[in-house]
Amino acid sequence: MKTLMTAVSVFALGSVLHVAAQAEKVEKKTDVTENSDGSVTKTETKTTTTFNPEARTKVVQYFDTYKTDPYGLPPAWVTRMKMKEIPTTWRTTIAPGVVLAEKERSYLVDAPPELVKVLPAPGTGVRYYVAGSNVVAIDPSFRIVDSIAIPSIKIISE
Repeated sequence: MKTLMTAVSVFALGSVLHVAAQAEKVEKKTDVTENSDGSVTKTETKTTTTFNPEARTKVVQYFDTYKTDPYGLPPAWVTRMKMKEIPTTWRTTIAPGVVLAEKERSYLVDAPPELVKVLPAPGTGVRYYVAGSNVVAIDPSFRIVDSIAIPSIKIISE
């Protein structure tokens, strides 16, 4: 019986730790507007946040070590990112909720493995990428779930 209780306790603790490692947070907001004709309009907004403040700090610190390198990127990345072709909107913060057009998707670069190790476990189907001067969490439909602007990445248009 003691062995069974220990096994159940270990399983429960593992489940709690797994859930705690996932920092995805969903906030729902419902606005109800009464129209002049007496009808009611209900608008729901859902905001998903993947990066907690600690993760945001770690991402900025990771890229800060490369701020004196070309474009503020790890040297091997300059050629991978097609710097002169990156969409202009990716040179500033990319807003969560934006769905990337098919023509933009080829400019996404998988986030470095050493950076992914320090980020929270992503939600189901969510992957981390570098998109211009941002680290983004993207769902399977290519919607930006969350974004972190990286001030040390400098994309120069020529």
